[in-house]
Amino acid sequence: MGLNKQLVKTLFSVTIGIGMLIAFGTVNVAQFITTTSEFKPVMRRYDGSDITVLNSRHLLDSLDKSMKRIDVMRAEWIKEFDMYKGKANRALKHMTSTLPLERVVFNALTRNVTIHIGVAGGSISACRYGYGYLIRDFMQDILSVPVTVNNAAIGATDSRYYANCMGAHMNIDNLDLVLWEFAANDYTKHLGPWAQEEFTRMILSLANQPQLVFVNFFHGIQIKRRTPCINNERIASVPISEYYDVPSISMPDAVCPIVKKGDYMQFLNEDKSHPNPKNHRLMTTFLVEILHTALSNILDKVESGVWTHTMNVYEQFGDNFKLPKPLFNETQLFLPKCWSALATKRSPNMTLIPIEANGWEAEVGTGINPSRTDLKLFWESKRENASITFRLYIAPYLDLNCTVSIVASSAGHCGKVRAYFDDDEEHSAIVDGRYSYKITKTERISINVKPGNHTITLVALSENPFRLAAIATSYNLNRFV
Repeated sequence: MGLNKQLVKTLFSVTIGIGMLIAFGTVNVAQFITTTSEFKPVMRRYDGSDITVLNSRHLLDSLDKSMKRIDVMRAEWIKEFDMYKGKANRALKHMTSTLPLERVVFNALTRNVTIHIGVAGGSISACRYGYGYLIRDFMQDILSVPVTVNNAAIGATDSRYYANCMGAHMNIDNLDLVLWEFAANDYTKHLGPWAQEEFTRMILSLANQPQLVFVNFFHGIQIKRRTPCINNERIASVPISEYYDVPSISMPDAVCPIVKKGDYMQFLNEDKSHPNPKNHRLMTTFLVEILHTALSNILDKVESGVWTHTMNVYEQFGDNFKLPKPLFNETQLFLPKCWSALATKRSPNMTLIPIEANGWEAEVGTGINPSRTDLKLFWESKRENASITFRLYIAPYLDLNCTVSIVASSAGHCGKVRAYFDDDEEHSAIVDGRYSYKITKTERISINVKPGNHTITLVALSENPFRLAAIATSYNLNRFV
């Protein structure tokens, strides 16, 4: 049975009410739920014909002008943030390398190309006044080049979800600067460092060589505990930053001396949970300090003649770059692909479309709050034995089998489902959608799925609702390449 009339009506009424439109009837479901074997990373190549600066002197003048703009901004920050220099020193203890950002900025200055920023985070980042938009505005002003931001942050998500599903929310092959913000959510979810390392390896292995920065915030939940300001930094961001040479910014280190004295509301919204605009501005100043370091390094390289205005600095990276062996993981996600109901208001298309749904309806989690940029949809079971089926095609790739996971949008009142492939109920997996916090919960349901056409069915095991947020696949690669 195809999509029934009630299902179509439910989806349409849910999405049109928040300014969305999902097309039905003419959709080929297989084109959505398909794991493709296409993987053609393209290194950035330039023939020199697109150079916009006249000479190295012109480039040096641009660098000098940009750095002077930052100095002017610093004077303003000192007025707004008491003891700014001390806060910056504490926040930026793990600066590490800015070489990818140096390449990005050098390329933008010499060719006037657009810099693309991607934000992966939870509800802290899913706001219209967030640091992602602020750093975009700062960079455009400082560098005088076009800068865009794709804020793919979605509340109640974590590193494990984005390691599987980042490609569902942004074009990962067109990123220059990636800002990761899951220290608070990963800590709440009790995720170890392996999930953040998985995300890190995925970003660092991209052919377009973006700069990754860990943006570590704290949440009101953590502040109110006996040991305030604790997040996943110590067990994850810090060791991963040092091992992979990724800059890591620590908001807890910057302001915890103030927070521990009880004066934490100056950094939180009225909800006493999320960082307020002042906190986002402070985080942006730390990001600009990283940009200043990159500009300073570029200036040194240009003045010494190591980099010239006609040079393709991306070729210095080399086509044979390989990541080091993992610090925490034994396996890795290889070519992850995801179909998600979770979305942002900028890109609200739902790609998780069933071929049959009995007793399941599309529901809206968030989206009404005008200050939020995320738009959470999910498929929710409405009764016991409610069933929903999706078609899944896994393309052959290097004779590898596939791991398939489902992502629940969990909550304390949620129930369980039985998930199975191709009507093979005997080999079903039980997935529990219950968790003490509302957050994504990614569970593997099979680790050895062969390429080809499949169906995947979920059956609710109680009247307690199960909320399906996404289906994800990755090829099994038990060696590191």
